[in-house]
Amino acid sequence: MPASLLLLALWLGQALLVFAFSKRLRVLRSASDSAACADAACPDLEVVLCLRGADACLPRLLEALAAQTYPAPWRLQVVVDSDQDPAWAMLKPWRAREDAAWAELRCCTLLDRPVQGSLKCAALRQAFSQLHPSSALVVLLDADIRFPAKGLERCARSCLQPGVGAISGNRWFRPPSPSFGALHWSSWTRAVWNAGAVVLMTLLQIPWGGTLCVRRELVDAGDWSELLRRGLCEDTGLLGPLRQLGLSYRFEPSLLMVDPDPAQPLLPLGRWITRQLLTARLHHPAWPLVAFHGLGSVLLLAFALFQGAWLAVLIYELGCVCLLCWIQHLLRPQDPGRVWGWLVGLLPGQLLDGLATLSALCTRHVSWRGVDYAVQFRPSRVVLRRDRGVEA
Repeated sequence: MPASLLLLALWLGQALLVFAFSKRLRVLRSASDSAACADAACPDLEVVLCLRGADACLPRLLEALAAQTYPAPWRLQVVVDSDQDPAWAMLKPWRAREDAAWAELRCCTLLDRPVQGSLKCAALRQAFSQLHPSSALVVLLDADIRFPAKGLERCARSCLQPGVGAISGNRWFRPPSPSFGALHWSSWTRAVWNAGAVVLMTLLQIPWGGTLCVRRELVDAGDWSELLRRGLCEDTGLLGPLRQLGLSYRFEPSLLMVDPDPAQPLLPLGRWITRQLLTARLHHPAWPLVAFHGLGSVLLLAFALFQGAWLAVLIYELGCVCLLCWIQHLLRPQDPGRVWGWLVGLLPGQLLDGLATLSALCTRHVSWRGVDYAVQFRPSRVVLRRDRGVEA
């Protein structure tokens, strides 16, 4: 089959995915708009924050949490990696603050550093064992997100819909205006990869732990705790524990977290993307589809270039830019269109996605927050053993 026809079929398949995403987004927004959480019906909830290292964005998150207007009592539980962790100095001003919105702030050190599983999963298991008895919802947040003013209300309203057991937002990278600086190219490369990831994560129901809200029964049931005991991350493996309880997962569009900051250089960005894909490979049943999307696209592009179908490749790439602009319009219609930015990051983003997918398929070691983990596969389960750790 000629390369031009293969590229046309690939683009049509991607356009179909974006069309399905737009329909799904409309349904999710309609459900979110119709959901209500009256003051009397809002349950107590607990926010869990796991910290390792002095994240420069942490004060911004704590300010956002301190200003929340959630109508029911809620608590903030923070688990810090060690007694010497620099995050303690950033938490100190908040421990005595009396005007914050939370009813209680509890900060503790990670006590158990098990042989299996990641340190974050160990911190979450510890936090879950110390939840307040009245907390009906549990919200997990990453320290580097930009949490909205009514974020807790949005979490509760979405997670309390009938049949829903977990909801999450997602990230959206909004790079600065394109320039010839290396970081700007890297930023648009990351934005291209992430735009495609949001589409796949929504359609394939892949949760995002940066803003994740779950019902208390999911924590208490035990299946999720077993996943945390031996897993790398807390989010992508949630579908199994949810289905055991007859509950479902939903993406909440109002919890899309916009990040306008430049990305890191391409090499660390590639390692970051590899780790995101590795979590899907380890814990999510739709990983074969994710891998097929990442590898298939770059292999067809390489085949078309090898066949000398330069015009077909150019038309295909312009069609992909149109899809990226449409995804931006669906998720962030208020943002100015930056066609040039999508053009800058498109081909590097496609190549990096393919290479990162291949790396996620082959990798046996991953580094996260200064800790190296060895990935070991056994029949029917995955075990992660920590090799060595250094402070981030």
